[in-house]
Amino acid sequence: MINQPYDSLRRKLVLPFVLLGFSVSALLSLVTFSLVAELEEDAIDRILHVEMESFRARIAHTPLTLPPLTSVLSGHFLPYDEFPLVTPVPPGRDVIDRFMKGDKEYSVLITYINEKPYALFFDRSYVSTNLWRLALFLLIGTSLMSLFSLWVGNYLAGNVVRPIGKLLGEISEKTANAQPIGRKPLSFAVADYPSDEIGRLVQALDGFALRLHGFFERESCFASDVSHELRTPVAVIRGAAEVLVAHPELPAKLRERLQTIHRQSVRMGQMLEAMLLLAREDRDSGDPACAMAEVVEEVVSDASPALSGRPIKIIVEAAERPILPVERSLAYVLVSNLVRNACSYTREGTITAYLDARRLIIKDSGIGIAEERFPSLFLRHAKGEESSGHGLGLSIVARIAQQLNWKIDIQSQSGAGTKVTISFPDACLGSSRTPPAVHSKPKGLE
Repeated sequence: MINQPYDSLRRKLVLPFVLLGFSVSALLSLVTFSLVAELEEDAIDRILHVEMESFRARIAHTPLTLPPLTSVLSGHFLPYDEFPLVTPVPPGRDVIDRFMKGDKEYSVLITYINEKPYALFFDRSYVSTNLWRLALFLLIGTSLMSLFSLWVGNYLAGNVVRPIGKLLGEISEKTANAQPIGRKPLSFAVADYPSDEIGRLVQALDGFALRLHGFFERESCFASDVSHELRTPVAVIRGAAEVLVAHPELPAKLRERLQTIHRQSVRMGQMLEAMLLLAREDRDSGDPACAMAEVVEEVVSDASPALSGRPIKIIVEAAERPILPVERSLAYVLVSNLVRNACSYTREGTITAYLDARRLIIKDSGIGIAEERFPSLFLRHAKGEESSGHGLGLSIVARIAQQLNWKIDIQSQSGAGTKVTISFPDACLGSSRTPPAVHSKPKGLE
């Protein structure tokens, strides 16, 4: 399973509230500032035009009337030395423009009075200061609105996420304290959750948990019952085969058949025990110990009769003879499936099983595995065109390796054979070191 980074649901719910509050408040602030600025500008233009018309009327009645001179308005005939940049406009036109003098900004109406260029100045300092104050207030208001949206969103998201967090905690607790199959099934306190979508989700989970518990209970009971019921007849067959094989007057062909029955009954017993171990939830079977070299040698011995008449040689190289803390039946079934696969896909040549304290390598010179098969190699019922089985062998191998914490690496190429490496964990009960021993079992032509 791929561990994805945690992405908070609460943050996903809060973020839209904050963005909505900020967007609305920022838009309202922008509109408000634009309207106020435009109204102020219209008011200044109106004041300039009204004052200009008043001055024209006064000077027409009294030619010696002086231009207006207040703290805000002042009129001057051009050119005006303090504002050299203010120049006359063509006669018959009234133009309003802005000019800076020091740290002050002026709106200037330029026109003609009695055929003389004239300018009326309006000091905008007070208006500009008020606009800056308004911008600051609107910025503060936008920030406060965003914080309010954050609080509201966090409050509402908390109400939504709280039942989900409670459900997650309950699931984690029940999963950690889950009882083995046959005990009380996993269930949820539906009445503790609100009667909304969360409540319906808890009800659905509760029903699904009950169905899942029943399914696993039936499967586990089936595996246990089948394994238990088959052990007795398999043991009877095995014992009868042992007795019959020991009879001195048996014909050679009949003895060979009985030996086959005996081998298969032993193998069936190992497989039944392995399947039961795979199906069990409580896998505490004490302190198992498995001599891997003996398992490999037994698997090779069981697989040898199937190679009769074929030019194939099986070689066992035991550099070390490790004792691993695993169930013998599981190790036998895993190695048996891999060796039998090698035998099935090898027409002639060599199959080598190399063992040391850390790994087991099974290498063959067979037809290999096509590259397109690798993605589905360990899936159930996935098999090659040459296979006559049901495609379960490697699936069982993968399940056993997962339970034993063994690592499997397969290297193969069409027409170039297959190499399977099984790596054991570092912890083992012991290992008896011996000189590299090579055991070969020639089959057919050499």
